Amino acid sequence: MLKKRSLSTQFALVFLAMVILVGAAFYRILDRIYVSQLKRQAETVADNVDAFGTWVAQYGRVWVKENNQSYLGHLPLFEIEEETAAGSKGGYKPVNFYSKNPALAQRELSEVVNRSASPAKFRMTSHNVMNPANQPDTFEEVALREVRENRLKEYFAMTGSEFRYARTLYHKASCINCHGEPAKAPADVRSRYGIANGYNFKEGDVAGVISVRIPAQSFWDVALGVVGVWQLGLISSAFLVAMVFVRFAVVRPLTKLTGATENISRGKPADLGVGGLRGRSRNELHQLAMATDRLRASINLAMQRLTSKGPTEPSLR
Repeated sequence: MLKKRSLSTQFALVFLAMVILVGAAFYRILDRIYVSQLKRQAETVADNVDAFGTWVAQYGRVWVKENNQSYLGHLPLFEIEEETAAGSKGGYKPVNFYSKNPALAQRELSEVVNRSASPAKFRMTSHNVMNPANQPDTFEEVALREVRENRLKEYFAMTGSEFRYARTLYHKASCINCHGEPAKAPADVRSRYGIANGYNFKEGDVAGVISVRIPAQSFWDVALGVVGVWQLGLISSAFLVAMVFVRFAVVRPLTKLTGATENISRGKPADLGVGGLRGRSRNELHQLAMATDRLRASINLAMQRLTSKGPTEPSLR
């Protein structure tokens, strides 16, 4: 059915199909770019969290002053009091220091970030959590299963209006002090978290993941933010330019050539428009017009020869 339609209609349909295909290709390309950008943001967050944990781990644990809200060790010390305004000499006053291991320090950092205005949030979780507050959610359960079964270093997915990213963590030698055999774990760890969960790991085992979440727009919202009135206007202008070209450079010359050929077939005068053409044109329509003109000349010459001979008389024997 398409072959029977005019060239203008065929070209319009082909042009629209081409625009749709190119648009689909750009959609896939831009979608990959957008996801790649979100992934790089999540990787940066995970890098910073990992670096912070490494900094704490190089000291085994860090000690903070006068913070007993969450700790794994208590160290009472004394410090000299400053001299009072009345001139009395200061004595010694007790000061309490509390220890934080890498996992606890990272968890408290995540709580601070979650309360901040930062759009990117993170947490630490595992398939065998020591602290019940670190239980994995649905995405994290899938991520933990994938990284363990398929030995992945990372896992990510778009979930609704969020980009979720998980980076695999492996137990180092320093981690086994707390997460190895329960009987060998520090007393403060066993006292705080019990001995049921978070133990029996070996060096190199998958410890868990750094789970990062970043807000993500629907790609249609992103695309609408990129494609505006000007872009749509340029696409429409390209379509109009192409249609004008087809109309005046293809359809009109073909219509004129068809009419001239029709006149030739009826023995009427016909102007093929080849008088102004000199030499060999690369335009296919010009070549067709010149070939038709040569065909007309050949037919006229043949007709003249037939006419000059006159009717053939039958021979008498």
